[in-house]
Amino acid sequence: MFLDKKKWLQLAGLVIGLFLLSGCARFATPDEGIGAAQALELKDHWPHDISDLPPDPSTDFGRLPNGMRYILKENQTPRDRVSMHLYIQSGSLSESDGEEGIAHFLEHMLFDGTTHFPPGELVKYFQRIGMQFGPDANAHTGFGQTVYDILLPKGDAQSISEGLQVLNEFAQGALLLPEQVQKEKGVVLAEKRSRDSAQFRTLLATFQFELPDSLPARRFPIGKEVSIKAFDARLLKDFYDAWYRPERMILVMVGQFDKKTAKQLIEQRFGAMQPRAEARRLPEFGRFVHKGVQAFYHLEKESGATSVHINTVRQRPLPADTTAYRRKVLLQELADWMMQKRLDKIVQRKESVFISSAVGSGDYLQQIRYSEITADCRPEKWADALTGIEQELRKALMHGFTPSELQRAKRFYFAQLQREVNEMNTRDSKDHAQNIMSSLNQWRVYQSAQQRMALLAPMLESVTLEQVNRAFAETWSAEHRLVMVTGNADLNAKKASPTDQILSAYNKSNAVAVQSEADQETAEFPYLPIPASGGPVRERTSLDDLGIDQVQFENGVGLIFKRTTFKDNEVLAALSFGQGKSSEPVDQPGLAQLAEMVINESGFGALDRLELENTLAGRLAGITFEVREDMFVVSGKAANSELALLFQLLYAFVEDPGLRPEALVNAKKRLEQKYLSFNHSVEGLMQLRGENFLAGGDSRFGWPDWEQMRKLSLEQIRQWFGSQLGNGPLELVLAGDFDPEQVVEMTARYFGSMRPRNASVNPVSRPAPEFPVGKSAQFSSESVIEKGLVATAYPTDDFWEIRRTRRLNVLAELFSERLREHIRETLGAVYSPFAYHRAYRAYPGYGLLQSFFLVDPAQADLIANEVRTIAARMADQGISPDELRRALDPTLAQVKDLRQSNRYWLNSVMTGASRHPEQLAWARTIESDYAAITVDEMNALAKKYLQNEKAANIIILPEKNTQ
Repeated sequence: MFLDKKKWLQLAGLVIGLFLLSGCARFATPDEGIGAAQALELKDHWPHDISDLPPDPSTDFGRLPNGMRYILKENQTPRDRVSMHLYIQSGSLSESDGEEGIAHFLEHMLFDGTTHFPPGELVKYFQRIGMQFGPDANAHTGFGQTVYDILLPKGDAQSISEGLQVLNEFAQGALLLPEQVQKEKGVVLAEKRSRDSAQFRTLLATFQFELPDSLPARRFPIGKEVSIKAFDARLLKDFYDAWYRPERMILVMVGQFDKKTAKQLIEQRFGAMQPRAEARRLPEFGRFVHKGVQAFYHLEKESGATSVHINTVRQRPLPADTTAYRRKVLLQELADWMMQKRLDKIVQRKESVFISSAVGSGDYLQQIRYSEITADCRPEKWADALTGIEQELRKALMHGFTPSELQRAKRFYFAQLQREVNEMNTRDSKDHAQNIMSSLNQWRVYQSAQQRMALLAPMLESVTLEQVNRAFAETWSAEHRLVMVTGNADLNAKKASPTDQILSAYNKSNAVAVQSEADQETAEFPYLPIPASGGPVRERTSLDDLGIDQVQFENGVGLIFKRTTFKDNEVLAALSFGQGKSSEPVDQPGLAQLAEMVINESGFGALDRLELENTLAGRLAGITFEVREDMFVVSGKAANSELALLFQLLYAFVEDPGLRPEALVNAKKRLEQKYLSFNHSVEGLMQLRGENFLAGGDSRFGWPDWEQMRKLSLEQIRQWFGSQLGNGPLELVLAGDFDPEQVVEMTARYFGSMRPRNASVNPVSRPAPEFPVGKSAQFSSESVIEKGLVATAYPTDDFWEIRRTRRLNVLAELFSERLREHIRETLGAVYSPFAYHRAYRAYPGYGLLQSFFLVDPAQADLIANEVRTIAARMADQGISPDELRRALDPTLAQVKDLRQSNRYWLNSVMTGASRHPEQLAWARTIESDYAAITVDEMNALAKKYLQNEKAANIIILPEKNTQ
C-alpha cells in the first residue's frame, strides 16, 4: 500500500481535518488555486460551484437563510439506519495562543450537559433509543473541523427529529458548567496520556521540521497540558460562540429516510439559529520555503525500528477540482502505484535491509503539497536503507517506468473504479457519509462511483508512459530534499553530528550511477490444470427458513452457502480445515503467528506473492490465510463476475501452497521490530505477557520470548500446517451475490474431485488453558512515557452454551457502562474504560470477562480497587431495568445490522457448521434470545461470575514507577 500522508497522520493519533475552501461563484481554470483568504470569508458555496465537474445527482445540497448548509443522500444499507453528522468548520487551527486544545476540549464538553440533556443524561438517552456510545454516537476534532456523529437506528420522522434535536444541542445548547469543565480536564489529560507514544512524539518532531514556523506544528488537536489545565467556562464559551456559527456548519445525512421530510425538519430545528458573537478571523497559517538538501534526525529509543525518509514539502494554493486536475491526480497515482510495486519487490528479497517501504504524494492541510518515500529498517542499517530509497527514487526519475508496469497499474486502477461501481447501490450509509465529508475536507466535488468511472476510465485508457513519467518528475520537482532518520538508530556516538552523517550518506548514494529497470513479463494464472470433471455429490439439503444450502461430496468435502442481496456483486468465501492455533505444538510457541505471516507472504508454489499480485492486477479477487483458535481459514473475496477466479485461487492454495525461505526471513524482520515495540509500551507488554498470564502460562496465548520465536523454522511450519491441510476434512463456505448452481458445479469440479479426505479432524491433545484464579501480576515496560495499564479479568466459560454466552456478552456491556459512569464520568480518571467478554471455542471451560484501562501510573492501584468495588456492588445489588434496557437496545440494533451483512452469515453462522451444526440453529434465535434477557438473569450471572476472590489482576507500569 503506498503512503497517504493524511491516513498516516490519522494512524499516528490525529484526525486530520482540512478547512473548507470557498471560492467566488465562478468557474476556476485548471491552473488557478483557491486562495486561503477567500476561504476565510466565503462559506456559502460548494466545490462544484467553481468546477466543471457535476456533483452526484442523487445527493441534495442545500442552504438555510442563516447560512447553515446540508447534504442529504438516501441509501438503503443498512435498512432503517440513518448516518447523521454535524460538521463544524473549526478545529485546532482556529485556536489562539493559550487556547491550544480548546476545540477538542469543547467537543468533550458537549457530551457533559446541554439545554435539554443535563450532565450524564445524553449518553443514556442515546442508549435508550438503541444507540451505543462510541460506535453509534461519537465526535472527533481535527486541525480544521470538528464532527459530531450519530447513527440513528430508525429513519422515521420522529427519529430524525430527535436526532436533529441532539445535533442542535451541540450547535447552540452547550451548558459548559464550571464543575463539569473541571471534571473533564482529567478525562482529556487521560486521553492525551493514552495517545502518547514513540510514534506520536516522532510525528510532533517531524512536523516541526517539515512545517517550520507554521501554525499546524503548534496546534496539534490534543493540545498542551498547561493550556488544558487553565481552561475555564468563560474561555470555552467565548470559543464556542465565535466558531459554532450557522455559516460554519454543514449537516450531512445518509440513510433510509425521506428527503422532503428531512428538509422540513432541518428548517424547524436549525432555521432560527443565529450567531451568538462576532466572528473571529483564522490565525495566520505561516510561511516557509525549503531549499537544498536538509537533514533531520530524531532519536526515539522506544521505537521498534528506524525509519528513513526523503520528502519534499511545499506550500501552494489548493488547486480547484476540475477535469484537468483529476487527470493530473490520475497520472500521479499511477506513478506512485508503480513506484510502490518496485519497493515491494525490494522488501521481498531475502537480503533486503528494508522491513517495509512506502511512497506517496498529495495535498493536505489545504495548502501543503508533499511527496515522500520511506523505509523501515534495523537501526544499524539506516545508511543502507537510505541509499536504497535514494537510488530507487532517482532511478525512476531518470529512467522512468516500463510499459508492463504501466499496463498493470492501469488494470489495477480500473479494477478499483469497477469495485466502487459494483458496491455503490449497497454500500453502507456510514461509508457514503465519510466519503462526502472527505470530499468537503479536501474541497473536492462529491461524485458517484458511476460518475468517477465515466470520467476516469477514458482518461485511463489514453494515458501514455511518457505522461506518467512526466507526472512523477513533476511530483518530485521541488528544489529541495528533506532527508530524515527517525526511530531507534543512535547516531550520537560518532564524532560527526547526526545530520552530517545523514547528509554524507545521502550524498555518497547520490554519486552512484543508477541503471534503468528491466521490463518484466507478467506470469500466467491459473497455471494448474482445471480438473476435467466434478466429483459426485453424496447429499444436498436446504434450510429454507435461513436460505442456506448444504452439500456433502463423496470425497468428504463439505459446501455450505447462502445467496444474499446484502451487497451487490460481492462474494465472500471461507475454506477451513484443521484445528488452528489450538493444535500448536507445546514445544514450538509462536508457530501460529509466524506461520500466518509466512504463508501470506509466500504466494503459491509456482508464483511468489509479488508475481501473483502482478498477475492479478486489474482483478478484484483475492485470498488471505488466517490461523484462528480452532481452525485454519483461507478467506476469499471477489466480484461475482470473478467467481471462477476465486475458486482457482482457493484451489491453488490447497494443491500448490507456497512456503518460501525469503518469506520466513522477512517475517522475522518484522517480528523483531514488533518485539522491540512490545517491550517499550504498556499496551505491548499486555499482548506479550499479560494475555499469557490470564491463560495460566499456556503458550498459545500472548507471545513467546523472541529467542524462541527466532529459532522456528520453515520445516516446522510445513509439518504443522501441511499435515492438516493435506489430510483433514475441507469445508468451503460462501455468502453473497452469486448463482447457487454455479457454486455447486465449481465446488464439485475443484474440490469434489480431490482425493478422499479424513472424515474428521484429529483431536487436540493439549490441555485447555487455566485461568489464574485470585492471582495478580505486575510487569514493567522499558519506557519513559508516563502511562500505566490496569486489567482485571473474571473467569467465565467457553462458547458453546450459546444462551449463557449471549448473556455474558450483555453482562460485559453492563459492567462496561458502570465503569464508564464512575471511573470516567465521576472520577475523570481515564479516557476510555471498557470491558468485554471473550468465550473461547477451542478450549473447554475457558472464557473471561475483562476490563482494561490506560491510567496515570500513580493511580494504578486506585483504579484497580475501584474496578473491584464496582464489580462487588454489581454482584451484591444487581442492576436496574433501565440499565438493562440501555445495554440491550443498542445490542439488538447491532444484531439487526449484523444479520444484513455477508460477513455475519459467513463467519458466525456457516464457517465451522460441518463440525458444529448447532451454529445454524443459533441464527434463528439470536434476535429473540437477546430480546428475552431479563434483569433476574443478569443479576444471577453478576453474582456468579463477578467474584473478586476469583479475579486476576494485571498492572503494567513504566520501569521507573516500579522501582
